[in-house]
Amino acid sequence: MGNRETEQAAITHVMALERAAGRAPKDVHASGLPYDVDSSPRMIEVKAFSRSARSEPLPLEDRQVTAAKENPERYYVYVVDNLAGLDGAEVGVRILHGETLLTMIKRSRPQITYWPTFKAAEYDQAERLG
Repeated sequence: MGNRETEQAAITHVMALERAAGRAPKDVHASGLPYDVDSSPRMIEVKAFSRSARSEPLPLEDRQVTAAKENPERYYVYVVDNLAGLDGAEVGVRILHGETLLTMIKRSRPQITYWPTFKAAEYDQAERLG
């Protein structure tokens, strides 16, 4: 499963959980908002992991950190792990928000990361080894 498929599987899973909880989630991950699912009153950023997320870093963009700080009771991070199911573990969801999320953010050090898109033509023209 590729990154996009893993992310979409995690969003689909979260939306099913939100519906089961009686909320009406909307997938907004392509809308430019600092979260993936609008499930009023929750603003949910979904982090997807093929395997266990235990002890793994959770990358948050600056705009996501800002949203968490501005709306600590409404901004949630749902960590969805074991999506690949290779080790027989079931998909799990850990929920971070409020003071727990803010504490995690406070103890982290911001880093600037560039995420250039590797366009198809660039991929096809790039030197290949092996």
